Amino acid sequence: MEYHQKPDFLSVRAGDCVAIKFQHNHYSLSKRVQDYWIGKVIYCIGGARDPYSWTLFQVINVDNGEVKIINADTVEMILMPKK
Repeated sequence: MEYHQKPDFLSVRAGDCVAIKFQHNHYSLSKRVQDYWIGKVIYCIGGARDPYSWTLFQVINVDNGEVKIINADTVEMILMPKK
């Protein structure tokens, strides 16, 4: 029996600070480098089949204040959950 841990993005709630992967990848000396930015989740958007299974998030970039809608699977981890 295999145990599969559920992805972090399924536990995200509005108010959480999260690490988000950039949509592009950089390659340097044959080693993959991943870039991230920090966002605060404003709103969670559910899918058509299950409205409580997040597919999109509206987030604000904490560095520049830009508001974006991102795919849920680009959330790498929850940094600071809302209390």
